[in-house]
Amino acid sequence: MLFIERPITLAHVRDFCGKFSEGLRVEYKRDFDASVREKVPKVVSSFANSHGGVLIVGVNTVNGEPQAPFEGFEPPAREELVLTVENICLQNINPPVLPRTTVVPSDVGNRVFLIIEVEESGEAPHAIENSKKVYVRTGNAANPYDLADVDLILDLVKRRKEPLELRDRLEKSAESRAEKWVRSADSYVQVTICPRFPRSALSTAEEVYDFVQNARYRGVDFIDRNNLHRVPDGVAGQIPERVASGVAYEEINKFGLLFARTHFRELPWEGQPDFPVLSYGDLFHSLCKFLYCAESFYRATGFRGTVLIRVSLHNVAEQRMTFYRIRGVIYEDLSLNDFRCIAEVVSTERLVEVDRIVTNKLQVLTEILGELAWSFWQSLAEFPRNRLNAYAAELLQAMGLR
Repeated sequence: MLFIERPITLAHVRDFCGKFSEGLRVEYKRDFDASVREKVPKVVSSFANSHGGVLIVGVNTVNGEPQAPFEGFEPPAREELVLTVENICLQNINPPVLPRTTVVPSDVGNRVFLIIEVEESGEAPHAIENSKKVYVRTGNAANPYDLADVDLILDLVKRRKEPLELRDRLEKSAESRAEKWVRSADSYVQVTICPRFPRSALSTAEEVYDFVQNARYRGVDFIDRNNLHRVPDGVAGQIPERVASGVAYEEINKFGLLFARTHFRELPWEGQPDFPVLSYGDLFHSLCKFLYCAESFYRATGFRGTVLIRVSLHNVAEQRMTFYRIRGVIYEDLSLNDFRCIAEVVSTERLVEVDRIVTNKLQVLTEILGELAWSFWQSLAEFPRNRLNAYAAELLQAMGLR
C-alpha cells in the first residue's frame, strides 16, 4: 500500500498529491461521475495485474500532474461510496478484486476524497468486459493502461503460481528443520506468518540476522543468542522448555516467513494432577510473540502488504484445553469433557494486512484463538467467546503488552 499511515487523513491525501504524479501505480480522477465509474474495473484490474496502485478521486490533473487546491468532490447524496466501488468490482472483474476503499472528508463543505487502493494480485490475470479483455499498467500518464498480449497473459498465469510455490517450499523447509526439536508425532502448536505472495526477498539473510540480534520481546531477546543458528535464507533458534512455555523451534527468513513450532505441555486441570490438560499458554504465547515479531520485522523491512497467518494444533484428539479463566469447577458446573477436542488437527488461516496487526493486534489474536478454541468446546452452553476475549486482554495486560 502506498499510504503507510492509518487511518488516512486529509493531511495524508494532500501530502500524497504533492509528491506523486500519475504513473505506473498512481491515478487521479476529478469526479466520480458515470464515465469514471465505467473506468473503475479497468483501473482496478490493471493495478491488480501489474504492481498494485491507488486511484484517488477528487483531484484534478494536467498532463498527469495533480493541481492544487486539493479539495475533493461532491458525493451523491446518501450514496455508500465504499459499497458502490465494491459492487462495481464484484460485477465487472473476473476473478473479482476487492480493493481497500476509504472515504476521506475534505475541509471544504460537502466534499470528500475517495481512495481506492489495490494490491498486486496473485490471482492475475483479472479480466473485464465479460472476461474478454485483460489490462495492465503502462506507466504512461496519457495512456495509463493497455491490453495485455497473449504472452503477457501467460506470464501472469505463471506469476500466480510462483509465489504460492515459494511460500509452500519455505514452510516445508522450516517444518523439516523443526522436526529435530519438536517431533510431528507429539502434540504441538504451529504458527506461520508470511506475505501472501512472497515474490522477492524483503531483506538479505544478514539483515535478518541483525534484526534478530537486536529485536526484543518483553525485554528479552526474541531468540536467545546462545541458541541462534544460521539456516538457508535466514536464522533459527531452539527454545528450551521453560516455566511459561514448552520446547520450541523458531525461524525467520528474508522472504518474510516467520515460523514457530511449540511442543504442547500438559498441566493439571484446576490443580488436579490426575486430570491433565494442554497448556493454553503455549498456544497463546507462541501466537502473541510472533504477531509482535511480525509487526517489528515488517516495519524494519518496509513491507506493508497482506500476510497469511496460519495456526494449527496437531495430535490433539481426545485432549482437553481450557481457554478462559475459570472461577471454580463446582461454581460453574463444568466438566473436563466440556473442553475436549475430537479432531486430530485443528487449524485456521486468515489474510491480514500488516496495518491491522499494528492497530488491532488484540482483535487479530482473539479471532484466531476463537477459531481454534471452538473445537475444544463441547458444552451445550453457548460458546464463551466474550470470556475468551476478556482472558486474552487480561493476559496481554499482565504481560505488559497493552
